[in-house]
Amino acid sequence: MEGGERSRRSSEVRAAVIGFGGMGQRHYQAYRRNGVEVVAVADWNTEKISEVLPDLPRDHVYESDIALLESEEIDILSVVTNGPTHAEVAIRAAEHGVPMVLCEKPVGTNLRDAQRVIDAAEKHGTRLAVNHIRRWSSTYRQLKDLIGEGLVGKIRHLYLNTGSTGIGNFPIHFFDTARFLTGSEPEWAVGFLDRTGTPNPRGQQFVDPGGYGIIQFRDGTRFFFDSSEDMGVQYLFQIVGTYGRIVIDELNDIWQIRARRQGDRAIPLTRYGTEMPIIPFDRDSSHDIVQLTAGAISELVEGGPVSCTGEDGRRALEMVIALHVSDGRDHARIPFPLGPAYATRDVRIA
Repeated sequence: MEGGERSRRSSEVRAAVIGFGGMGQRHYQAYRRNGVEVVAVADWNTEKISEVLPDLPRDHVYESDIALLESEEIDILSVVTNGPTHAEVAIRAAEHGVPMVLCEKPVGTNLRDAQRVIDAAEKHGTRLAVNHIRRWSSTYRQLKDLIGEGLVGKIRHLYLNTGSTGIGNFPIHFFDTARFLTGSEPEWAVGFLDRTGTPNPRGQQFVDPGGYGIIQFRDGTRFFFDSSEDMGVQYLFQIVGTYGRIVIDELNDIWQIRARRQGDRAIPLTRYGTEMPIIPFDRDSSHDIVQLTAGAISELVEGGPVSCTGEDGRRALEMVIALHVSDGRDHARIPFPLGPAYATRDVRIA
């Protein structure tokens, strides 16, 4: 929104949601928390919409985004369909003149389509955000500031372990978080895809294997992850710096920071047994997907800078693609950015 539109109240904004599965319903709740009216919803299963939203008039319930866009005048649209359709829905929204689009990850399932979304938004003046939700977390923003002040020294190592999940379904969020926390870009990646062949719970049409690998960043940070399909454990994220470690267990609301005291930081790093006392860390909220999505909506409506742009979404997707390319080339080290030869390499992320 520009100029006079920027001062509009949330109650004056008309929203719509495309895709009304579990995440689509979270988007609906996020709009409600912001006082934004959802005037229309589209999903192939229209009966599900009516069951969840019995008060939404039937003439504002649609089977497709095309029907909705042709019938409704809306200010902001959430794209919450399955991954392979994200790009086309977001592009159509921009072409229909929708001022704001909040797209779930991935922004596309290949880099060409991701770029098409970015180009369409720029051409038609659409404010585009990709919902990598930790960008709107006050806790992660606080951590980023504290890390910048030297809380644990310079980030040297990131580690994500998660139970069986596709690389594009879940680790992709933390690939974006790594860029956010470090302020750096990936330099190269080595990937190993899981060959177990676990059926995708969202449907056999989606092919997004788990796996493990390393992404080296230009600032020297090493990102190790493992989402192999022989584990069923809750996810855990660690940030390791020169002098300390941050352990994040979002599902159990555990955030622990340990670091050397300032007076001990001159001790050689080879003295790895040097004491690291717990550093108190006050947070103002737990990890709430609806609330974080509400933050993205609020940011779009208020007209300020977008915390997770289409380009941010494209770069997170690029890391997923690079890991697939590496696996297919006998785990070769794949440099960034990926060249035109990989623009249409597609990963069917649900």
